[in-house]
Amino acid sequence: MKILITIAAVLISVSAFSQDYVEYKEGVFLRSGEEISLDKVEHLMNQYRVPFYQVNLNGVKKQIRNCGNKYRRIGILSLSIIEIPTSALLTVLFGALTVADEDFEDIPTTVTLGAITVSLAGLTAIFGHMAYVHSTKDRCQNKVDKLCEKLVFQLNKKIEAKYNLLGY
Repeated sequence: MKILITIAAVLISVSAFSQDYVEYKEGVFLRSGEEISLDKVEHLMNQYRVPFYQVNLNGVKKQIRNCGNKYRRIGILSLSIIEIPTSALLTVLFGALTVADEDFEDIPTTVTLGAITVSLAGLTAIFGHMAYVHSTKDRCQNKVDKLCEKLVFQLNKKIEAKYNLLGY
């Protein structure tokens, strides 16, 4: 009985190690313990047909560029800091216009002003988040790490689905 359990354990471990799982640790993509490039990850995502991989990969590449260049990060931070009060002021203005438009006969205008108010409030929140993320290099790198971990999770899910389909 012990021999059967040992053989089963060895076979399971061999099939597990033969899979193409990708890991992301400390800013580096790893596959079977070896470092691989982002281009290789892109090739794997294409090979395993991960949905929307190009959109996700472009987001990762853009965030890496933003974090890698100090002046780009400071530029994003500066623009966000300028846009927060601007969009907040416009939110208040359009909100006041929406409330002041008591003429309910013109419903499309009221709905449009309300939609603009909500959109500007959303932009205020987005700019605040961008300012927070790009305020320090560590926070920016944390954003890259989260995006890469999400990318690796999607890729590994497709790899696992393929191996489960094949019966491993």
